[in-house]
Amino acid sequence: MGTLSGFALLSSAAFADRLSLASVSGNKQTASSGDTQTPITAKPVQVSPTGEGLIMIDPSKKPDDKAVTPKENLVRNPTFIYQFYHPDEMEGGSPSRELVVLLHGSGGNEASLVPLARRVWPRAVLLGVRGRVLQDGGTRWYRKITAVKFDEKDVQLEADAFVVFLSKLAEKENLDLPNATFVGYSNGANLLAATMFMHSDLVRRAVLMRSMPVLAQMPKADLSKVQVLTITGEQDKLYSPFAPALSDALRRSGAKLDAEMVDSGHMLGLKDRQMIRQWLASLDGAALTDVKVKPKKD
Repeated sequence: MGTLSGFALLSSAAFADRLSLASVSGNKQTASSGDTQTPITAKPVQVSPTGEGLIMIDPSKKPDDKAVTPKENLVRNPTFIYQFYHPDEMEGGSPSRELVVLLHGSGGNEASLVPLARRVWPRAVLLGVRGRVLQDGGTRWYRKITAVKFDEKDVQLEADAFVVFLSKLAEKENLDLPNATFVGYSNGANLLAATMFMHSDLVRRAVLMRSMPVLAQMPKADLSKVQVLTITGEQDKLYSPFAPALSDALRRSGAKLDAEMVDSGHMLGLKDRQMIRQWLASLDGAALTDVKVKPKKD
């Protein structure tokens, strides 16, 4: 498959002058290569055999809002680990030029959302990115203080670094970021939402699953050209109460928002995938047929 085209240099690239931490790391191997170098060790991610469900937090453990994590239990990787996942050649069609950027949840990695995304975008190039923060042994996108309180300066630092990373990578690989779809789950969706407000020129289409606002005061932003789907788990008792605040902030900024609720908890599954496909069909004006991806034989 040829390289993606149409990238226009982001104005946010100016942050490179004051952020030296966001150097580019990774490679362009396919999903089957498995040779991405990993300088930090992430917790294993539980993925269902069908690839339909992802668990980034242990649902059997009740979060302790009083438990503050010391800063000394945090390690920040100087680079973003990433991986391109190219589609297999399929009968009756060819790979598209579409790019989908994936931001995992707590404890995940660059591959965590690939099974779900491949079902929705069978012919797209998937770009999985790993958050730089390792806290208490788990990968994250920014430092947490409690389960629902976060280090806002760290959120801003990592959002800036993420934009610089993507700007450099897009220039290097000729990526069409303005036409890309960004997909975030939980911790990754929160970072993505904050990035959208801080750098409104980056994202034009976003899917935010199990998200909440992580900045007390969202920066003023013009998101009138941004299409957003939020998916909240009705049974996600810890995080669903925060979803309306994020929806309100997005609407006030002019985003074209579809806020949906699914009969689920924090875990992702079939209903989320179906919701995304319905949303994409409404935007593109064409029905999308669900795709079953057969596992490769060894």
